[in-house]
Amino acid sequence: MNAITQRALRFVSSEVRGLHAAAYVLAACAVLSSLLALVRDRVLAHTFGASVDLDLYYAAFRMPDLIFVVLGALVSVYMLIPELSKRESIELQRDYIDTIVAGFSALAVTVSLIAIGIAPFALEMIFPGFVSQGRIDELVSLTRIMLLQPVLLGLSNILAAITQVRHRYALYALSPLLYSIGIIFGATVFLPLWGLSGLAWGVVLGAFMHMAVQVPSIAADGFFNRIPRLVEPMALYRTAVISIPRALALSMSQITFLGLTAFAASIASGSIAIFMFGYNLASVPLAIIGASYSVAAFPTLARAYTRGDQEEFLSLVATATRYVFFWSLPVATLIVILRAHIVRVILGSGAFDWTDTRLTAAAFALFSVSLATQGLSLLLVRGYYAAGSTIVPLVVAIGTSITTLLLAAFALSSLTDHAMLRLVEEFLRVEGLSGSPVLALAFAFSVASVLGTIALALHFEYRFRGFLARIVRTVLESMIAAIGAASGAYIFLVYASVLNVSSTVLSIFLQGFGAGLCGISIGALAYFLLGSREFAETYASIRARLWREQEQEDVTLVASAEQ
Repeated sequence: MNAITQRALRFVSSEVRGLHAAAYVLAACAVLSSLLALVRDRVLAHTFGASVDLDLYYAAFRMPDLIFVVLGALVSVYMLIPELSKRESIELQRDYIDTIVAGFSALAVTVSLIAIGIAPFALEMIFPGFVSQGRIDELVSLTRIMLLQPVLLGLSNILAAITQVRHRYALYALSPLLYSIGIIFGATVFLPLWGLSGLAWGVVLGAFMHMAVQVPSIAADGFFNRIPRLVEPMALYRTAVISIPRALALSMSQITFLGLTAFAASIASGSIAIFMFGYNLASVPLAIIGASYSVAAFPTLARAYTRGDQEEFLSLVATATRYVFFWSLPVATLIVILRAHIVRVILGSGAFDWTDTRLTAAAFALFSVSLATQGLSLLLVRGYYAAGSTIVPLVVAIGTSITTLLLAAFALSSLTDHAMLRLVEEFLRVEGLSGSPVLALAFAFSVASVLGTIALALHFEYRFRGFLARIVRTVLESMIAAIGAASGAYIFLVYASVLNVSSTVLSIFLQGFGAGLCGISIGALAYFLLGSREFAETYASIRARLWREQEQEDVTLVASAEQ
């Protein structure tokens, strides 16, 4: 057992280098994390379906998540890693981390206590529907329990900076896995014991494990061998000041979700759950593709810009962008074709009925339409942060947030017209289903995301000339491959439907798997015939690893990740 433990510790402490190696390792970890997240959602869907109880659970995240994003951005790895890198000795690093931990803890606890006090008044204003249903007290109780989460995840952010500086990327990647495990434990163990509050305590457990898993190795490095105190108050002040624009930018997404959740609560019972199930499913490919490349590229982007090597900086952003589109566009079109199969296989059991499946599938497809642009946005934002610019991402984030909420309000008002509602329901194949207006929220989110990313990309081109010219060929090739993949999957499903097989989960899985395999094959063939550079590089990289060949790469990258 000791030998196994030692091998495990060596693995999580291993270093990752190379753009594709780093991205693939992060993608593999994202796959594991996403699989656990899907298990989590399946447990919740099986237990509750799209119900008011699950609406309460998701609504209870809104205040804690907003607080975490605002406070967590003040201790972001993107701000802490450069500060740690400036301090070469362990003593100086320890003094800095002690200061950040002490300052953040005091601020986070204070803000959470204030939030606990004002929760009843704030939640009554935001969610009047729960007041009329007599469920507002439950929402307040769940929210107050979850307000422990921002403190724990914020501390985990600080530890993550040390973990990244020490190149322990596998260890950091373990954190979100444990977070999902905590929630699953809450749904399977705490829920039967304590009711809905058990779900909230599962979230707290997951947040605690997210933080605690990083403690042993960091303590072994000499950190936290004393009670943290404000050793460098000016360093705390400087870190907070430069973090404010990023904190505001990140808070925009949470304000957007707060508004969209409030809209969903006014539609029909279960609408919040439908919205969140669709969003969570779409987040899986985004985490695997967009987040992996953007996270893997950040440290080297920062180093290249610091050295004044703008050519390398631009080349790295363009390379990562090309791969984001290479993977994202075909995946997005396959999701649109196979949306019902995916949702039914992953979530379709217990209380999650066919109506829930159809609505969630439509929301999933609408969110996935913007998969490539969301991935590009993650990358470009990190490019701006690497270049020391936080104002542009903030302005775009504010604009995107406002656009999303205005579009959502306009779309919901448009669907009060029965003719328009019927047209939309027929297009999305959700005819006659109660709660279908919730799809307007997913539509607004995706459209605003596309518009925001276009604005960000145009400004990036204005500041770093030549960016768009380096990616246009890949974007066009990806669009063609995506059309081919979608066509192949659709044709397979048409012919499979002639067989008139049973509607068991196994048969649905086999149909979806066969259609997906057909679509992937045609998409890959399209890339091959088009002479795609990314396809050739991916094939060579996979072949080298399968045959244990040593692959040399032109750039050296280390992963940095932030929850």
